[in-house]
Amino acid sequence: MIEKFEHNNYLKNTVSKSAILASVSMTVLLIACAFGEGISGSFGSNPSCYKYLGCTEGFFGYDALEHLISGIALTLTLIWFFKTFPKYSILSNVRWKNILIILSLIALFSVMWELAECVHDVFRLAVLHQPLLNFKLHINLLDQPNNLDTMGDMFFEILGSVIVLLFVKI
Repeated sequence: MIEKFEHNNYLKNTVSKSAILASVSMTVLLIACAFGEGISGSFGSNPSCYKYLGCTEGFFGYDALEHLISGIALTLTLIWFFKTFPKYSILSNVRWKNILIILSLIALFSVMWELAECVHDVFRLAVLHQPLLNFKLHINLLDQPNNLDTMGDMFFEILGSVIVLLFVKI
């Protein structure tokens, strides 16, 4: 009887507002990625994204929107995870510390993503010898076409996290 009550209580906690927000934001992120570059520009790449949406326009562009949505989705997912599994939570009782912890985790995820893009570019150039650069024709199909793109991606990911943290109680 007690086990059944605890199981029902677990199910209620699992389908909470934070779970719904995390699920919806992740779905929006996946849809945005599907209509954009695809996953890191290599799986199901959408050539019209480069032509019409400005997928590799440096600091702004569709890529920035994807990273903003990613920051929102990751932040909501972290909040859901820490609420659902308090045993694994690294949050404290002080709001500003929680904000700092979540922003640090989002920054870490963002840096890891950018490192993965860098490794992907190096692999495609050095190992697969794909023609990703043509300076005469102004063709640049790299995941990280320049440093401004990398910094912009990390900025928008952290901005998405800040937007969530302004409105969500941790």
